[in-house]
Amino acid sequence: MKTRTLIALAVLSPLVMLAACQSSDPVKAPFTPGPDLLPTENYPKVVIELPLQQWVVASAPVVSTETGPMSVSVPIRLTSDLPSQFARTQYRFIFLDASGVPLRAQTDWKYMRLEPRNQVFLKGTSLDTTAKDWRCEIRSAR
Repeated sequence: MKTRTLIALAVLSPLVMLAACQSSDPVKAPFTPGPDLLPTENYPKVVIELPLQQWVVASAPVVSTETGPMSVSVPIRLTSDLPSQFARTQYRFIFLDASGVPLRAQTDWKYMRLEPRNQVFLKGTSLDTTAKDWRCEIRSAR
C-alpha cells in the first residue's frame, strides 16, 4: 500500500507543480530568437550547402552596374580529380536594395552541372534597377 501511495505522489507532484506554475503566469509571451552574432555587413556574398562546401571553391566575383540593372558573375570550380565525380548544383542570386531588404522580384534557382577542375561562371542579373547589393546561394540539385 505504501508503494502505491509513493508512486501516486511521485506521479502527481510534478503535475500539481506544473499546474501551479501555469496559473501564476497568466500571459504567455511568444518565444523569440536569440541575436545573430554575425553582423549583416559581414555576411558572406556566396554561401554554399555543407555537403558541397569541401568540393567547391569560388574566385572573386565580378559586379557590373554600368549598363542597367546590377549583374553579377561568380567563378566557381569543383576541386575533384576524377572525371566521373561531377556535381549537380543549383544556384540563385538574391538582390537587395540600399536598406538591405530583398527586392520583390527575384530570379529562381538555376541548374549548373560542375565538371571536375573546370571553372564555370554563375551569372545573375537583377530584375530591378534599384539593386545595391547581392548574395549568391549554392546547393545540391533537387
